[in-house]
Amino acid sequence: MRVHPIVMPALIATIALAGCSQGKSQAQAARDAQRAEQRAVENVARAEARAADKSADAQHVAAVQDQKVAETAAEGMHKVALAQCETLTGGAFRSCRDEADADYELAKTRAKLARAEVDPKP
Repeated sequence: MRVHPIVMPALIATIALAGCSQGKSQAQAARDAQRAEQRAVENVARAEARAADKSADAQHVAAVQDQKVAETAAEGMHKVALAQCETLTGGAFRSCRDEADADYELAKTRAKLARAEVDPKP
């Protein structure tokens, strides 16, 4: 009996596929599910860590910028105060200037403290 050339490859493919259709054992399926769950947990943890890093970066940039704004405002107020001191003479001038300098230093210190309170990357 002679087999047609197209029938033989089809028969081989059918036999091969029949062997592939067997399901995994319950133990193997459980191991695969456990591995997939572990990978999912690890992937979520990595994604959360990346998100936290990006959030911390954004908070850091905002804290630095807020400090710069506060220091710039303090510098402007200092210059205004010094200009007002120019109308005074003698001890009053020195006292006014010392007070303006102290206020300026205090404002800069407050800006640094405000940053330290919110900056995740000191």
